[in-house]
Amino acid sequence: MSVQIYNLPEFAEQHFVSDIYGASVAFLDMNQDFVERLGQEPVMVNFYGVVLMIYGTADYSISRHKLSLSMHDMMVIPPHRTIAHLGCSPRAAAVYLLVEAGYFEQLLKMDDNLRGTIPLEIFEIHPIFHLDESKASELYDHFQQIRKAIQQPHIYKDEMLKYQIHILQLFLAEQLYGDNVATHDLKHKENIFKIFMYLAAQNYRTERQVKFYADKLNITTAYLSRTVREISGNTVYGYLSSFLYNEACRLLKTTSKTIGEIADELSFNDQSAFTNFFKQKAGMSPLAYRVKK
Repeated sequence: MSVQIYNLPEFAEQHFVSDIYGASVAFLDMNQDFVERLGQEPVMVNFYGVVLMIYGTADYSISRHKLSLSMHDMMVIPPHRTIAHLGCSPRAAAVYLLVEAGYFEQLLKMDDNLRGTIPLEIFEIHPIFHLDESKASELYDHFQQIRKAIQQPHIYKDEMLKYQIHILQLFLAEQLYGDNVATHDLKHKENIFKIFMYLAAQNYRTERQVKFYADKLNITTAYLSRTVREISGNTVYGYLSSFLYNEACRLLKTTSKTIGEIADELSFNDQSAFTNFFKQKAGMSPLAYRVKK
């Protein structure tokens, strides 16, 4: 029996997958209607598939081996394997991440800690991982961040998606080897830090919540805070405060704007809030700083 072979864009078009980035990464939801549309005919794909089962059960055939997924199971499907969706329970729900093979493998080669640690043969032997609730929630949240990165326009979209897929690879390696795989990825963290600094310099006058910058970067607030501190020794708020203080000093010294006008321009709630902030940084009031020789 002949088997239809799909690359990622062809599969996405055939099955009406809208969340796709170029020919590299796609995200989709699975439910009973989707499985019925797929049918049970086996197909061969040239991309990696990572499936997280959220509710119910689902049955698959991969290279003629029948497999069943239940709640919190993760399945990794290597490229160039025949796969068929055999069916699922009535209220089944899962999320799929599809990553083109060359894209996935190139990112592995860029990390000395991961190079050679995720061979295809492992997923032939061990395609299903039973995650606990915490790990399943972590993976689900990460999938949603990837979906958000695909959907939203971003000047650094390509870098963000590469970063997100790399984090997924670290997650897979952790399931395979536990704490024996090094997860410190300085290069990617440095990229996150550089992009944060660019965003901070553009937005500090109006945006001083960690969540704003984490959302822009499609990462969690905790991860952004930890990354900034690890790379620089400073904090997110420390950098935003420095930008704010330096701009306040410039406005006080080089303009005739009132203290209230400066407070408004820098998005403080009122003049009193600005004065308290400035006193903490300068050890004197804004007015005293302005008249100081």
